[in-house]
Amino acid sequence: MSQIFSGLTINDVQNTYKQIRPYILKTPLIRSFYLERKIKKEVYLKLEYLQPTRSFKVRGACSKALSLNPEELKQGLVTASGGNHGLGVCYAGKELEAPTTVFLPNGTNQETIETIKKWGAKVFLHGKAWDEANIAGQKYAVDNAKTYIHAFDDIAVVRGQGTIALEMLEQNPFLDAIIVSVGGGGLISGIGLVARQMKPEIRIYGVETVGADAVTQSFHQGTLVELPAITSIAKTLGAKKTTQATLDRINAVVDDMQTVTDQEALDSLKIMLNYEKILLEPASSCSVAALLLNKFNFEDMDRIGIILCGANVTLNELKKWKVV
Repeated sequence: MSQIFSGLTINDVQNTYKQIRPYILKTPLIRSFYLERKIKKEVYLKLEYLQPTRSFKVRGACSKALSLNPEELKQGLVTASGGNHGLGVCYAGKELEAPTTVFLPNGTNQETIETIKKWGAKVFLHGKAWDEANIAGQKYAVDNAKTYIHAFDDIAVVRGQGTIALEMLEQNPFLDAIIVSVGGGGLISGIGLVARQMKPEIRIYGVETVGADAVTQSFHQGTLVELPAITSIAKTLGAKKTTQATLDRINAVVDDMQTVTDQEALDSLKIMLNYEKILLEPASSCSVAALLLNKFNFEDMDRIGIILCGANVTLNELKKWKVV
């Protein structure tokens, strides 16, 4: 267990928080009275979609970038992303004056590509999913002597994501559970490792959409599962396979993981827009869906937190999904 927490102790994460604080927003934790009426529990929303690039990913990206020396920053940063992590690395690169290159899967929507370019990054399209873009990005970084920032399997990135738990339990130390959307597993492992050290009895729950649920399948089967393809609309959850180190962290601190369908995620997207006036991407609204569908046992709990992790959705996508 001590190896799991290596580099991820409360002291480590607090030091990281001090480093990244000038570059991130301490996001609000607000009550959702609509959701409370539905489930008869207090519900608290952590508004991570308010971060500079409209997702939590800036935390991990800044954490990793700030761990580099000036020469490494000057050489440049490389990453692969379904969109949000790439934007986070672009933001870190811009703030720290480090040239940035982002590998994206073919089929990434044009709005995301253009936004990343506007942040000043060089963009390459490669493969059908994040996993292929990740391999190409790592090779490019080695060939060009640049630093590669992995989307989830990097201790510095995980520490950055874990700072969300520091804020949440400072804002409300009485939370009984936290629900987290899962892609590769960096967010939930950071949240879980920090929250469990601060409050050992807290429950940590993960949610994926069907068709982007490699981590959920791995969690329940006890071994790494690789999806043949990403078939969910929640593209930012789109890793076909996590890593063993990430799965080990998740197994150590996560109580349960469940899936919802794309349609259930879209239904909750509409609910949040109509009743909370918050527009989320499906990779975030899936956590709301899990709450409303009673995917987890909250019987002995009074206060539940949900991380609203991202809002990078376009009008064209909303029309395509028939949300508007």
